[in-house]
Amino acid sequence: MSFSFSPEIKKHSLPDYRGWFSGKTVLITGATSGVGRECAKLLTLLDSKVVPCGTNEDAMKSLIEEIKSISGAEPEGFIADFSDGKSLRDMIARIKKRFTVDVLINSAGFGYIDNFHDMPYEKIHSMLMVNIFAIVELCRAFLPDMMKKNGAGILNIGSTASFFATPGSALYGSTKHFVLGFTDALHHEMLQRGVHVTGVYPGHIYSRFLERSTGGKAKDWGKAMHPEDVAKMALRCLMENKRRCIPGIKNKLKVFASYILPAPIIFRKVYSNASRYFRV
Repeated sequence: MSFSFSPEIKKHSLPDYRGWFSGKTVLITGATSGVGRECAKLLTLLDSKVVPCGTNEDAMKSLIEEIKSISGAEPEGFIADFSDGKSLRDMIARIKKRFTVDVLINSAGFGYIDNFHDMPYEKIHSMLMVNIFAIVELCRAFLPDMMKKNGAGILNIGSTASFFATPGSALYGSTKHFVLGFTDALHHEMLQRGVHVTGVYPGHIYSRFLERSTGGKAKDWGKAMHPEDVAKMALRCLMENKRRCIPGIKNKLKVFASYILPAPIIFRKVYSNASRYFRV
């Protein structure tokens, strides 16, 4: 499922944080789908220079055409295999030769819903590389230069699953818990350095996440947030340098419940929900 900004959208209707992003060079991973794609389009409207990164060439071409239709300028996209360390480092080197990055948005990631013992080794390796290692590599590559300027920032995309264990998608939830801990710590380290660091933790989003996570068995969550709404809230939180951004009342309640309900109750509920989507 894909979404597009209405062609009738006008500059005066844009978020009031446009000034913070205007003129900045923003590197976005996972830019060809979901929240990453919506961030790319919104930031184009906010007069940022978007540097989109992804893994799918056809999806990248589609995004570049969409950005070009918004701004008239054609962005330079970068393709890499985020599960391969060399491919990722080569992409980073190419970007550093071409751009000085002001804002980094780590949106690349994927899930896997099934029992851990049924998870193929290749999926395990890829998930650790994409959901954890790529974030670390990108932050370490661009953060030193960000510390030399004013108004730089890092936005890491986590999940409500960052706040509790997720039997039925055990490794995915653990990678998102890493995002929470890493981003919280980095936020504190950068408070005196002038770099904004924010983690955004959405719940269910209209995207192809569930379809990919279940091997095509399921298509959508039913009730879910629009990725454009998540992107708008996430960018506002980054501008305000909030440590954590949890979009939507239902997601806030879910996170709150994780602190007050006994763990066995949460685990049973999460596993029951996940088991509906197990591969057959």
